[in-house]
Amino acid sequence: MGLSYHFPTVAPRGPMPTPFPGLSSTEAARRRAALGPNVVSEPRWRAWTRDVLELLSDPMGIMLLILAVVYWVLGERTDAGILLGALVPILGVDALLNIRSHRALAALKKTLSPLCHVIRDGRIHRVPTGEIVPGDFLLLEEGQTLPADGRLRDAQGLTLNEAPLTGESVPVEKHAGDAFLSGTTVLTGRGVGEVEKTGAQSQIGALAAVLKEFESVRSPLQIALHRVIKTAFLIALALAAGLFVVEFLRTGRWGESLVLAMTLAMAAIPEEFPLVFTLYLSLAAWRLARRGVLVKSLPAVEALGGVDVICTDKTGTLTEGIFQLVEARPWGTVRVDGPFEDALIQACEPAPTDALEKAVFAWAAPRGTAAARAHAGWTLTHDYPFETAGKHMSHVWTRADGSGRVAMKGAVEGVLEHCAVSAAERREILAAAEAEAARGRRVLGLAARDGRFTGERTADETGLVFLGLLLFTDPVRPRVMEAIAHCRRAGIEIKMLTGDHPATAHAIAEEIGLEHDHEWFLTGDQIAALPPERRAVVYEKGTLFARLRPEQKMELVDALRARGRRVAMTGDGINDAAALKRADVGVSMGKDATDVARSTAQIVLLRNDFRGITDAVFEGRRVMAGLRASFGYLIAFHTPIFLLTLVPPLLGGAALLRPIHIVLMELIVHPLSALVFDDPTTGDRKTLSLVDRASALRSLGRGVLLTLAAFGLFLIGDTPATARGLAVIGLVFGNIGLVFAEMRGGTGGRALTPKTLTAAAGLMGAGVALALAPAPRRLFQTPVDSGTSLALALLAVLAPLVVWKRSTR
Repeated sequence: MGLSYHFPTVAPRGPMPTPFPGLSSTEAARRRAALGPNVVSEPRWRAWTRDVLELLSDPMGIMLLILAVVYWVLGERTDAGILLGALVPILGVDALLNIRSHRALAALKKTLSPLCHVIRDGRIHRVPTGEIVPGDFLLLEEGQTLPADGRLRDAQGLTLNEAPLTGESVPVEKHAGDAFLSGTTVLTGRGVGEVEKTGAQSQIGALAAVLKEFESVRSPLQIALHRVIKTAFLIALALAAGLFVVEFLRTGRWGESLVLAMTLAMAAIPEEFPLVFTLYLSLAAWRLARRGVLVKSLPAVEALGGVDVICTDKTGTLTEGIFQLVEARPWGTVRVDGPFEDALIQACEPAPTDALEKAVFAWAAPRGTAAARAHAGWTLTHDYPFETAGKHMSHVWTRADGSGRVAMKGAVEGVLEHCAVSAAERREILAAAEAEAARGRRVLGLAARDGRFTGERTADETGLVFLGLLLFTDPVRPRVMEAIAHCRRAGIEIKMLTGDHPATAHAIAEEIGLEHDHEWFLTGDQIAALPPERRAVVYEKGTLFARLRPEQKMELVDALRARGRRVAMTGDGINDAAALKRADVGVSMGKDATDVARSTAQIVLLRNDFRGITDAVFEGRRVMAGLRASFGYLIAFHTPIFLLTLVPPLLGGAALLRPIHIVLMELIVHPLSALVFDDPTTGDRKTLSLVDRASALRSLGRGVLLTLAAFGLFLIGDTPATARGLAVIGLVFGNIGLVFAEMRGGTGGRALTPKTLTAAAGLMGAGVALALAPAPRRLFQTPVDSGTSLALALLAVLAPLVVWKRSTR
């Protein structure tokens, strides 16, 4: 039995024309309550256990615990209690930042839950895959990754990719009665299957196969960052061990030597870097999600910051994707009302979801019973899917007496390949099509043939009669010109890839202000005729590409990346998957993108809007600029506390900083590095690297100047206690200068932002409280003998700004 329905994006209001009534909504809800959702997920207790263990393994927390034990053994019970108490705010800040990150990711994961069509109450419903239950009738469509196990009740031209299960990439043809398994992908055709197993009972969980969001794959930068932190940790331990030996040989006191060594290790280990990195990327992903741009993996945010080429489709991205059939132009002696109209309806799906086919039905609606007449007495027996080479598709319809009709629509030149026309007629038709395409219209050809058909596509699509042209309009999206101009100013190149006629592509490019060189404007066929080295040049220099094939999109991505470009590629179908996977950032377009495209891409746009792509790229640039500033701040911050802990004992003096002072510094650095530099208003410049040699040296220079300022304050103190207190307060005030300098130098934006001003006010208040308030003075051991000394400590703010001024001229 041929299927006489398709899969609408919204459920029809009336009964569905199918022999499969499906479950009732009440029964589906009862089964879901009894069997659980169709998900394969980690138990919550296990995730909590992992997070707690990760928190307790924090190097700073471990060292504070060791120091507290040492102080306790030495009889310093008060200091031991203070250090144990310091675990709460330090680990608490880490926990809060982790919670903030996890919540952002959880919200995104919930948003990304895939949908599917099921039959319930005799109607088609679109539901999340997690709500499927055994007994549901599932509609199978091209590009869908199947979310459950079951058995086919009907199939037409259905082939599946079972490579995720068998490792064999050869398409497997399926018929009614065959089994289907979760995680496999529909390549061609359509069907109806009855679900038998869901969730953990299925062959593999569909969500585990389809949803790859936020997987534990780490980017090269994350791997390098963790390698640096590990190396720094080992170096810090080696230095601490060396300092312990030196101090013990000098004093003979193992307890004080161990305290000094552990203090140095605390000062030296930059354990904030991974936390800040993950948090910034998570918050960027969360901000993008609020704009309808869903980021499936955090490394994609990192990759966005380096994108300098965007390869985008035209239809529905640069244009609205809202087609209107403005003219159905018959060819020759053909009339619109009659065979032309019938063939046009029959060339479309009976219940269309494609924007062009919806436009055809909207055109036919005022013509009365055109659609009903075209289907009356006919059964759809063969549905030949879209052919990427000729860019056309066709339907074979059959009457009860065995007679039939094939109706085809698609790219004019592709349709003509199957028509019996003379060379002169062909030239005339193509000229008419090109003239309309030059006006920015989408032009399709329509052809048909009556007869008897075998189901062999090549034979069925031979000797067709060309019936005429279909002329569609598709308005350009508002503010696309503005977005393209913004990209051009930021050094981002836009390449438009389209299956449309070259003249249509050119007209749209002119309308949106997309500059292009006509010498490098080629079609897919023209590019295919070139040698490989010439094709690579065309891909690099060209801006417009028409009639591109899927494999050419992949070749374009490879050619650009081979030349050092960072590429973002858009797509929504099965044939786009290879190019999406090869790009630095793959972007799945729209809520109706196939599961294959969604699972392959790193970014999912909920709307086919070019501004969503540019928003994502600029958000990536901003977050990387913020990370650059934060990392610079961390380098500058750790420099003085490391030097002030290491150098005095090596020179034979007393330790300048004590563990409680390191605790104070940690309470400052965590919120500042994690929150202050994450500023969505920063500039749009491309960030080549998070830490280059020049910026690292400037940050080190700022840290050294702050070290000298703090040491100078130490020298003017009347007593060792006040000297140490002045140095610590000077470090607190000096962080104001570090924040301003790194914000300006790292992001290229403004130094004075609401966040940096708030941080400056907080640091100023903290410094004054440490000097004047009794409780903080006792807790952090920061007595100051006079207001003059406090004023001098305030001058430490200026030390980092010296390098800032020099580096931003």
